[in-house]
Amino acid sequence: MTVLNESVGSLRQRENELRQMLSKLKEERRSLIEELKQLRAKRFELIDKVRKERESFREAVERKRKMQDDLERIRNERREALERFREVRDEVIKLKEEYKYLVSSVGIPEKVLRRRIARLERRIETSPLNRDQERDIVMQISQYEAMLQNLNRAKSLKRKILELMTEMEKWRFFVRDAGERIGKIKEELNKVYDEITSRKEALEKMNKEIDELTEEIKKRSERVDKLSEEIEKIRADMMGIQEEIKKRFEATLASSKEAEKKIKEKLAEEALEKYRGGEKLSIEELKLLIEMGLLEKPPS
Repeated sequence: MTVLNESVGSLRQRENELRQMLSKLKEERRSLIEELKQLRAKRFELIDKVRKERESFREAVERKRKMQDDLERIRNERREALERFREVRDEVIKLKEEYKYLVSSVGIPEKVLRRRIARLERRIETSPLNRDQERDIVMQISQYEAMLQNLNRAKSLKRKILELMTEMEKWRFFVRDAGERIGKIKEELNKVYDEITSRKEALEKMNKEIDELTEEIKKRSERVDKLSEEIEKIRADMMGIQEEIKKRFEATLASSKEAEKKIKEKLAEEALEKYRGGEKLSIEELKLLIEMGLLEKPPS
């Protein structure tokens, strides 16, 4: 009986030890679950930031692409304008040379030529001239008229030169303005390049943090799963111990009842011998014989 009690006590002690372990494991699991909530919330927040940052990154890349397209377009326009400027400038130089040649080849002002022509024409009309004189005067007039045509051509060239110089100035202004616009776009592009680099680095940093958080979440989740398995195992062990204690108590109770039965049978046997020997029985002995069915109960 003492050995049995000590065995049950040992089981009780083991049960208490397991209960303490269970409490510690459950507390550790609760703490880990709370950490997991915080880590998942932080990762969700980072993922949302990454989504917004990625959108800003795409917008910056799109701005860069548009600026590059604008830069290429303006460069082409400037190149075409510069080519047109050079063409007009070469045309102006050519016409100026022709103008100078015409003016220098005549060497006489237009008014002087016209007066000379008018004077010669009046001479033909008013003066008696022989055929040779008239021929000389007509040839002189023709020469003056050719010179006058050269001067008219020079005046036409001058107007054309002025028109071309106006056009040339327009192209010069366009080239200069395009250059300034190209410079501004380059400055803005440099800023966008810096922004893209900065946002790319920020994205890489946040993605790295997300990966690290994911790894931490994985480790803690695995630990929680392992703790849950340990907790279930301990609970199963505790149930086994409790079942064993129950069995032992039931066995002890059954053993006690059997011992009590044997004692009663022994006492009843002794009381029956006394009864058969004509000895006087006590009330307890009589009740025992009746209870054991060895003596009929007297009628009431």
